Amino acid sequence: MEFMKLVKPHLIYFRLYGISLQTPEMTRKARIFMIFCNILNIFYVFAVPIAITVYSWTRVKNVMLTERSILNIFIYIGIFIVQFISILETFFTKRKQFNFWNTLLTIEKTFVRDKYRLVEANRCLRWKITKRLIGITLITVMCKAGYLVNNRVMQMGGNWFYVELMSFWAQENGRLSFMSHFLFVEILRMHVELYNEKTREVTKMARKYSEGMLLSEMNLLKLRHCLIWKLNEHLNSFFQWAQTINFLQYFFAITNLIYWIYYGTRMGRIEYLIRMILNLTLTVLNLVHLVYSCEKLKQEANKTPPLIHEINHEVPNPFDVKIHDAVMAVSMQVQHEKITITYGGFFNIDMSLITSISATMTTYLVIFIQFVG
Repeated sequence: MEFMKLVKPHLIYFRLYGISLQTPEMTRKARIFMIFCNILNIFYVFAVPIAITVYSWTRVKNVMLTERSILNIFIYIGIFIVQFISILETFFTKRKQFNFWNTLLTIEKTFVRDKYRLVEANRCLRWKITKRLIGITLITVMCKAGYLVNNRVMQMGGNWFYVELMSFWAQENGRLSFMSHFLFVEILRMHVELYNEKTREVTKMARKYSEGMLLSEMNLLKLRHCLIWKLNEHLNSFFQWAQTINFLQYFFAITNLIYWIYYGTRMGRIEYLIRMILNLTLTVLNLVHLVYSCEKLKQEANKTPPLIHEINHEVPNPFDVKIHDAVMAVSMQVQHEKITITYGGFFNIDMSLITSISATMTTYLVIFIQFVG
């Protein structure tokens, strides 16, 4: 598997945080390393919340009641719940992940005459994922450094900073869960783009192809789209519960942060504003980054049906029944095999989700401001 070898370092990095992305070519040492990381992460998930609770209660006289609100506690507990479910879900979906990689291998085998194009696309995708991973990690480090500077300059109490520091690994797990899903979505999008490029090529050469050659190309298009759809189904099968709860946790976190920004603005608490704006920037960035990638996939998939129908307009003999039936067969297949990213069927991931989240957050914020103050 060409692409799997290219992203091997990325998969190892994800496993450090308990995101057990497994491949058919994993060695025994790699599996032992993954299990060891999972054990450490599970110990962290159970030990750190206890340590935070004990520390908070020993300093309860120095902590404002509003800082210990139910929503705030729920958000921090939710971070550890997400990490625990992520560890379990990725570890116990080995067969589903193998199905994804094996289907990807089957797709790669269809590029017999376009091997160079596939190799080049894989290299570009690896470089793209590497740049995104490094870029978002640097932004995360800068935001966390901003917390430290804000804490020192404003001379704030250490309780919130202690909680942020102790939950950093779990927060990174949530962020990298989105990034690992981004990796798989981009693999799928790359093959949809290559499929559309192949369709344009067939359309361009339709007048020069003989009937047999054109039927052969249509059969290849039909086979490849079926495999891409299966790739999409396999992807949706092992990103379900952890990502659903992760999205829910991010929703509550953004709502909470916007409320505290409002509170800081109203009360003139600059220390609140700086901390919450940094946190909000990081949270929104991670969420929108994945959603935008899914939206681009959706847009690319929507280009396919019109491209298929263009072939009918370019064939030398428009009354050729065999060619017409072959094109219509591929068209019907594309219409029925929709390429979408979803979490357990609860909701689709595209930019309309951001609109729904924004509308819901606005409703809750109005309620908080009216009744909580």
